[in-house]
Amino acid sequence: MKNSKFKKIMLIVSLLALNIVEQAASVISAAIPQMAKAFPDHSQVQIEMITTIVSMFVTIFVLISGLIVNKLGQKRTAILGIAIAAVSSIIPAFSNSFNMIMASRAVLGVGIGLANPLAVSLIGEFFEGDFLAHLMGWRAAASGIGTSLMTLMAGQLLKISWHAAYLVYLLFVPTLLFFIFFVPDPKKAGLKTKAAGETDQAAESPAEEPAEKHARAKVIFYAAVLFAFFSGVMVAMVKLATMYVENGVGTPSQASTVFACLNFAQLLGGLVFGVLYKFLKSKILPLGILLSGLTLIAMAMTTSNGVMIALGVASGFFGGVSIPYIFTRVSQLSVTRTAPMNNALVLVGSNIGSFLAPYTASLLGKTAAMSIRNAGLALIVIAAIVLVALLAVKKNSSSQALANK
Repeated sequence: MKNSKFKKIMLIVSLLALNIVEQAASVISAAIPQMAKAFPDHSQVQIEMITTIVSMFVTIFVLISGLIVNKLGQKRTAILGIAIAAVSSIIPAFSNSFNMIMASRAVLGVGIGLANPLAVSLIGEFFEGDFLAHLMGWRAAASGIGTSLMTLMAGQLLKISWHAAYLVYLLFVPTLLFFIFFVPDPKKAGLKTKAAGETDQAAESPAEEPAEKHARAKVIFYAAVLFAFFSGVMVAMVKLATMYVENGVGTPSQASTVFACLNFAQLLGGLVFGVLYKFLKSKILPLGILLSGLTLIAMAMTTSNGVMIALGVASGFFGGVSIPYIFTRVSQLSVTRTAPMNNALVLVGSNIGSFLAPYTASLLGKTAAMSIRNAGLALIVIAAIVLVALLAVKKNSSSQALANK
């Protein structure tokens, strides 16, 4: 009995640890100013692409990961992805070649792209019901605390050199070992693990088609929302360290502390998501995006490192509280047959948004502060659009319900 409970706990820990890999590309964002000095022949956008090129390759391999899963299985594909990420991610720690660094970051995207969809779908393979919704919140929390620790460590290593900052990716190794030893192959494991309180019949019943109409169209809408959200939020991630230098707020290492606090606050947001979701339902999404936008505007206006840290905490919390709603809804709109493609679509949306962030930032303003401020304004507009869309869907559903009576 104790052994079974331990295995279940370690399964949950291993699945949640996989989510740390998802957001790991941005943990070295604070190294951008030092790398810009090290590579003066390359433009600022090219230097910032070191952070976001990962997202482009994540997008490509998220889309084809399903084909690889069909050949290797979910567990082996995840292990392959984490292994690729673990090796490629530390190459910049030992290379002075800009092209080699850029190539290694692209390969990192390959590894993350293979593992990324499984970070979501494997949770659905082993758990269901209310416990699934809670795990989606914990998923954001695990991503937040993992990336915050990595960002904080990268900031400390940055005091040695920008090369040393990349050694933080050695933390991928424990994730790889957890997955090898504690995650069973879903096909060999058999039935899904039951959430607490569920009956045997509920656990063993086959997945039914979703009751909602136009499920795929709704998934595409949520993918578009993630694209827009990450386009704005990642502007702050790639520009904050530069703004610290430009505006005399502090050092890149201090900016790294803000990133760490932001990611850690996602933990808090993810932990309370399940509770807030019961009260706010769909309203939690536009509300979170709105508050994230206001936070970015405030960050662009402050010159105090202490205030910036507080705003970073707020930004991470609002993102951690709102974004799990999208993945919960996508799970509700999916069945076993459609889940891989649905999860791939929303992940593609977020990764394309992240990849385009340097270009988005250059369009939004000539200075780092101006880019972050305008990104915040864009998020406010997006929040309004999402609210109108959700109200329209709710009104349409109510009209159809009355018509069917």
